[in-house]
Amino acid sequence: MEKITIENFITDDKTNKLYISSLIDRMEGDLDIEVRSKLKSCIIDFCPNCELLFNTRDVWTRDYMPIQLTDGLYLGFTYKPDYLIDYQKCTTNWQLHNVHTQKQVIRREHFEFDIVQMPIILDGGNVIKAIVNNKPCIIMCDKVLLENNVIENEFRYWWERWWKDNFEGTEMQLVLLPWEGKEINPIGHADGIVRYIGKNKVLMTNYADYDKIYRKDYSKQYRQKLEEIGFEVIELRYLDSFDYENDKMFKLLFDSTWCYINYLQIGNRILIPYLGYDVLDKVAKQQIEQAFNTKVEQIDVDMAFIVKDMNNKQNSGGALNCLTWTIRTKNNDE
Repeated sequence: MEKITIENFITDDKTNKLYISSLIDRMEGDLDIEVRSKLKSCIIDFCPNCELLFNTRDVWTRDYMPIQLTDGLYLGFTYKPDYLIDYQKCTTNWQLHNVHTQKQVIRREHFEFDIVQMPIILDGGNVIKAIVNNKPCIIMCDKVLLENNVIENEFRYWWERWWKDNFEGTEMQLVLLPWEGKEINPIGHADGIVRYIGKNKVLMTNYADYDKIYRKDYSKQYRQKLEEIGFEVIELRYLDSFDYENDKMFKLLFDSTWCYINYLQIGNRILIPYLGYDVLDKVAKQQIEQAFNTKVEQIDVDMAFIVKDMNNKQNSGGALNCLTWTIRTKNNDE
């Protein structure tokens, strides 16, 4: 396969096509159907170049669809999440279950791209593509080590060789961020921790706030891991603007504030979640705009119950990046 370089590596800012599950506004789970319908409409309004995926088993398309590496080349993996072990009916195998779009049915087509299967258990939401020091890079939560029953040194050695052997000597940089553990974060996805801004910069969620409230030190650990490889880290922070003990709405929503990092990005456009507390939503929007040095949009639907926690009955526990599969196509009608 072709060598992956900073020129052909497809990061979020290079995408132009969006897919969402057809289940997003159907009666799957206990979330209000009107809210889900509005969510669908807002996503399509934001990116008209959007299609529905049929035959999916849940709405979190980011996790089970393949990861685009370059134009026409995608990374496959085994999607077997431990957090869905008791809910096998919610686990989608996009090839086995023939996930498709309406256009493909009409044209009698399937997704046509080259797939390189990485022989590990992985979730797409645990993969953040970036560029650092003029090299392609993937950031993941190190929960991937537990899922594949491997120690970090062995995994790093295998990782380096696998990319070089399969992609003409590609040097794919790797950042593994410490997993907080099942009790704090059962899903363990990097897209709830950090996102790529560009030019060796990343945006990190408000772990400094969480560390202060829960007396942890993940913010320091994450910053160190990212800076070691060469990233400049910009952190979201809300405790500087809100009184945790006396602001009842902020305290109620605090454990959901991670969701702002889980925004949807198509090209240079960004759509961020909304938690229904206008002053908090405004501060989050301002901070993300400052990080990217551009205007961002905020979805016009209260997502508080969708992002709150992983609940199979509600089909909840994620935000906008989780709900969407974004790629780049040469032809917007593909």
